[in-house]
Amino acid sequence: MKKILIADDHIIVRLGVSTAIKETLKTVEIIHAQTYDEVFAQLKASTFDLLLLDINMPGGNNIKVIKELLDIQPDLKILVFSSYDETLYALRYIEAGAAGYVNKTTSMTEFTNAINSIFERGRYMSEAIKDLYVQKLTTSKSKVDSLNPLYKLSNREMDVARHLIEGLGIIEVSNRLNLSSSTVSTYKSRIFEKLGVHNIPDLISLFKMNADKE
Repeated sequence: MKKILIADDHIIVRLGVSTAIKETLKTVEIIHAQTYDEVFAQLKASTFDLLLLDINMPGGNNIKVIKELLDIQPDLKILVFSSYDETLYALRYIEAGAAGYVNKTTSMTEFTNAINSIFERGRYMSEAIKDLYVQKLTTSKSKVDSLNPLYKLSNREMDVARHLIEGLGIIEVSNRLNLSSSTVSTYKSRIFEKLGVHNIPDLISLFKMNADKE
């Protein structure tokens, strides 16, 4: 029997995902968590085969959380299940240690395919992300960056940028990411410099323009 932890702060999402998983896996035990604190507590208390993780939950929302979770259970398979654009975030989370990344708008067929792929082969990538991965391997970094300027950002810069475009101020971002205000300000300056923007509205526009590029 497989044991799966579903981590999402919306009960409707958790129930819907549970139903889909039970239709795919006939013998499965499903546990729910709605905050990162609950996720860490569950992982410390019991062993799971799969963690279905919404990265935009209270107490987390940064790429380094993947390593923190794997430090507790190194053999855990983590499938990120997020509303964030997969062409911007999937490879970052997979390279950080996640077994796969699925956007919440994906079809039910593709979602169940992701679950089965992880249990059968240990990893899942959509066709779009496979193409992006090959492109990254076979193209120079400067050319990849020119295809999408957001690729210039480091993982930490991407975390900060994501919070900034959601309307959070420096203090709020520092609290969310457990960084000092001066460090967040430094990241903000680097982001603006790398992307050639001068204010938050410009940053938001750039993200919207490049979110669907592959």
